[in-house]
Amino acid sequence: SATKALAGHSDALAGVVLNNSDDEMLTQMLRQHRNAVGGAPGSLETWLLLRSLRTLQLRIERQNQSAFKLAQFLRTHPAIAKVHRECHTQLAHSQMPNGVGGVFAIEVHSEEVAKALPAQLYLFKDATSLGGVESLAEWRRRYDDTVSPYLIRLSIGLEDPDDLIADFEQALRHRK
Repeated sequence: SATKALAGHSDALAGVVLNNSDDEMLTQMLRQHRNAVGGAPGSLETWLLLRSLRTLQLRIERQNQSAFKLAQFLRTHPAIAKVHRECHTQLAHSQMPNGVGGVFAIEVHSEEVAKALPAQLYLFKDATSLGGVESLAEWRRRYDDTVSPYLIRLSIGLEDPDDLIADFEQALRHRK
């Protein structure tokens, strides 16, 4: 999704289709679909993407560093049952030597806490998206009943990581 990580400001709608296949039928089908439906972004979206690509490296580095620091804090908090931010495969390590990005999930000890926690955070918006400049916290079970009711998905933005930690500290102060 070019809308999320590439644009990164939650203000552009775009997508990317890449094809490295030798399957000529697939290539032809994608071209026909593009011609029939329209696959070219408008001039505003193109400008927004270009603007955003200029800061992509800095945004990704900051989001990754902040996510790492926040995850380290959350791993030690008694109100957090589990932090899902691991990189288990050698391929992932080779492709992402500086970390696995700004999106991860946590699990708390009860569904009640999981439902309430996103609204108790001040810096995080309770929203479904990824890769923007603002941090988001979402109780995924609201939209997908196959997900653990204790799981909260986090997308880390560009806020100061110490401020994000302080936000979690205040929200979790009385939770165990």
